[in-house]
Amino acid sequence: MLKQACLQLRAQGYSIGQIARRLSVSKSSVHWHVRKISLTLEQKEALRQRKQRIMAVVNGRRRGKALQPRPFLKPRWSQNLIHLVSHLAFDGRVDRYGCHYYSRNKQQVEHVQKLLKCLLQIEAKIYQRSNGIWTASYHNVETADWLSHREAELELVTSRSPRWRQTWLRAFFDDEGHVHFAGSIRRVRASQDRPEVLRIAREFLDGFHIASRIDMTAHAVEITGRENLERFHAMIGFSPGIQINPARRNGIWKTAIDKQELLSIALQSYLSVL
Repeated sequence: MLKQACLQLRAQGYSIGQIARRLSVSKSSVHWHVRKISLTLEQKEALRQRKQRIMAVVNGRRRGKALQPRPFLKPRWSQNLIHLVSHLAFDGRVDRYGCHYYSRNKQQVEHVQKLLKCLLQIEAKIYQRSNGIWTASYHNVETADWLSHREAELELVTSRSPRWRQTWLRAFFDDEGHVHFAGSIRRVRASQDRPEVLRIAREFLDGFHIASRIDMTAHAVEITGRENLERFHAMIGFSPGIQINPARRNGIWKTAIDKQELLSIALQSYLSVL
């Protein structure tokens, strides 16, 4: 009787787990009867699509709630939290299921990993992609939901304090900026596809009396002129360990060098042309 029922349901494309639930028996009992009957490719595809539909409904009902909640800290806004959320906004992603940060600089990825650990008490995993990009990722819908709200508040919060605007700018130039120093050209440029980010960067720079312009063709904010570069070097600059990519095809510098050090060399070169 059980065998016949198992064989009939298996022929209709049911999985072993589905048969066990329908007949209220163990999976091992079902497996014994249907172990020699494989599902067709069409039946396997139908089961896969059904599972996807079920998960879509489950995820829709979760609304930022994890199936297996993991505790994490929810700190108030601080300079360090500004720094972390800014990095995720510029060179990372906060989606529905987690947070991710990308960089060719492993030290920078490890820095973001440490911030996540220190501020939220979560352990992001680091791995390197085939294209050489290092990635720090953490998957949890509740953490992602909390971070996405912090990302939405970032612009308003940074407007409250010059120190926080300074932190935002440094994270922005750490992630997106580079120093161009060749011949008579000395400039700092940071690229970003979102025009609103470029607008905010220019407004914040103006607040520190650092003149800049937005190059809409290159999707970048650009700082030139000795006085502006000196102000940027002294007040914003780049974090220690943020290096240029010596492997860039159009790069002049073929060895790894800190961006802040390269900016210092560019500023010192003004003296040599006087």
